[in-house]
Amino acid sequence: MLAMQYGFDFPDDFDLDSVRKRISEIGARFDGLPGLHLKAFLVAACSGAAPNSYAPFYLWNDPAGMTAFLTSDSFRAVAAKYGRPKVRSWSPIAHQHGPARAMTPTFATQQFIDLLPNTDLVALAAAERDAASLVAGESGLHTVFVGLDPHGWQLTRTAFWSSAPQGIADARTFELRYLATGSGY
Repeated sequence: MLAMQYGFDFPDDFDLDSVRKRISEIGARFDGLPGLHLKAFLVAACSGAAPNSYAPFYLWNDPAGMTAFLTSDSFRAVAAKYGRPKVRSWSPIAHQHGPARAMTPTFATQQFIDLLPNTDLVALAAAERDAASLVAGESGLHTVFVGLDPHGWQLTRTAFWSSAPQGIADARTFELRYLATGSGY
């Protein structure tokens, strides 16, 4: 499994409803996509210093699925509409489902943690797996993914929720407008 995300930031006065409308028109096209585990269409209105954002998050069953998508007409279309984005990816540390897996998630949270050069990666991975197991027991939790970016030495924690999550420190909350599930879900 491999996580991937790209994003587009928009000015404060940008009409996010145009993005929401686009998601409602194209979201189902990703259901059953070969190599895809899931795609979460994430949208966030500006809040504090964070801008309006459209930030799709993917879990791929293998790197070949990700590469096939990035070299497809679908990705060409999004790049033509918004500009070609920088694409980030993470290797999995933890991936678990919660009690709300059968429900449709409507929110997502994301945290990004920069790792210090002296971070003990073995201890970090064990602690993150334990933490993901605890989060996976929370009511309203659909899915939690923890990933490592070894290029930038950064950790991501991404979680999908069936209701608005409360009290997650240093997390950005997104509307999850559509969850597409691929052939390996």
